[in-house]
Amino acid sequence: METDKNGVNGFATLEILIAFAVIILCMSAVTSVVFGNQLTIIDSELNSEAIYKSGKMLEDLRAISRFDFNLVNPSNSNELSGSVMLTKKIDVNQLDIFTKQATSTVSWQSRGRTLSVSQTTLLTNPDLVSGGGTCSSVVSGDWKNPLFTDYEFGKDLLGNSSNIYPISAIDVYKRKLFISISNSSVNNSPTFFIFDVSNPTTPTLVSSMDNDPTVRLGLNAISATDSYSFVANAKQSNFTTCLSGTCGQLQIIDVSITPPVVIKTFKVPGVTGTAGQAVGQSIVYKKDRKTNKEYVYLGLAKTLTGPEFNIINVTDKNNPVYEGGYSVGNAVNSIFIKNNFAYIATPNSENMTIIDISNPTSPTKVGGYSPTGGSNGKSVYVVGNNVYLGRTFGTNEFHVLNIANLGSISPIAIKDIGTGTETSINGLLIRDFLTFMITNTKFEVWNISDLTNIIPWTPNNLVSEFQNLPGGKGTAMDCEGNYLFVSSLPVNDKGFISIISAN
Repeated sequence: METDKNGVNGFATLEILIAFAVIILCMSAVTSVVFGNQLTIIDSELNSEAIYKSGKMLEDLRAISRFDFNLVNPSNSNELSGSVMLTKKIDVNQLDIFTKQATSTVSWQSRGRTLSVSQTTLLTNPDLVSGGGTCSSVVSGDWKNPLFTDYEFGKDLLGNSSNIYPISAIDVYKRKLFISISNSSVNNSPTFFIFDVSNPTTPTLVSSMDNDPTVRLGLNAISATDSYSFVANAKQSNFTTCLSGTCGQLQIIDVSITPPVVIKTFKVPGVTGTAGQAVGQSIVYKKDRKTNKEYVYLGLAKTLTGPEFNIINVTDKNNPVYEGGYSVGNAVNSIFIKNNFAYIATPNSENMTIIDISNPTSPTKVGGYSPTGGSNGKSVYVVGNNVYLGRTFGTNEFHVLNIANLGSISPIAIKDIGTGTETSINGLLIRDFLTFMITNTKFEVWNISDLTNIIPWTPNNLVSEFQNLPGGKGTAMDCEGNYLFVSSLPVNDKGFISIISAN
């Protein structure tokens, strides 16, 4: 449970068992009912109506949680019942990364008294047990004035102020912060790091390793689980001739031991390219709870031949099996997996492509979005029926798309977040009514509660009030609980880590 407004509890095996027990409770629709200050004989009719409406609110919330757990958030509304105005409120408390406690309250005024009925239930997301995003969608605290704790990665966290550390990726999972760098100062220098963030603002180094001691190039992306991290390898090879094991775009790292060890280097079959073509660029791990099969969705830099989007079965970590791929025709900058679909951001004129992955051996395009303006798709996030697309090298960088009808994808909001064509949304996260972004210079928070009027979430709603990142260009962002972890990179390649929390 949360230790404070930002904290997240531990993640012992017992908690996982509790999380599954909660599923059973939720399926049984267990709720508690509380009456507030009623004279039930006098107000019995409104009591009955309020109980029904309060229960209906929770039933609707259960349906929403099955559709998208990130949509389970606080809300308020009013409804007229005869001559009485009912105030309907949902409070949501994130108990841990698996579980939210939801309380529905219906209240009204009667003869100078405030009367109310409340019901409470638990909702859980078992998808997170084996890996996935651990960011709470429930916003708490003051995000108009966020708190920054900044570290120069080498000097402050490693005690090494001389080497370069161009941070390429961040993944936070169960109080561990996984960091990769794209290239090191010398061969044999670590490119993969694990920090304990039990105290989120004070990262403590646990272990590190070099994913390939023969080269300086490191890693471009990470997707972490309890025992393994799946990483996109930045090593440039002649993928036409090199052998899997000696080269490969996917590496699997055993992080259950210290120091961690690469147990498999896997080359995507049927893909060719040299001089930076076809290297690993983006990655997402997901477990199919119905089949218990585990998959990695791997995006590559533009290939000479072969697909840039690839699906690999990693159920057996020592023997990954290639399932299928889709040729995008360009680099896959970002991947978001939701249900049976992959949403990818690319530098194509079609900035965002949707791929049906229900049959891993035959991924099929089912939709896409080609905005005007000549920008590149850079980052993508999906909540409910909305896709949030961040773009680069153009104006109108932020697009919100409705995907209820995959055959007719249209923007429901477009926002120019910068001043000129050099602004880039290098990463974004959606939490309830707020969008968190990193750009080439800043960390930004925008209010998206009204998509017709997207405004800066700052003290005076001014873009000028956004805070500069200590390293300049934002390169990666992730979130756990109510904390955000952001990397930024100055021109000297000495990366920075910022831990950002509500005030």
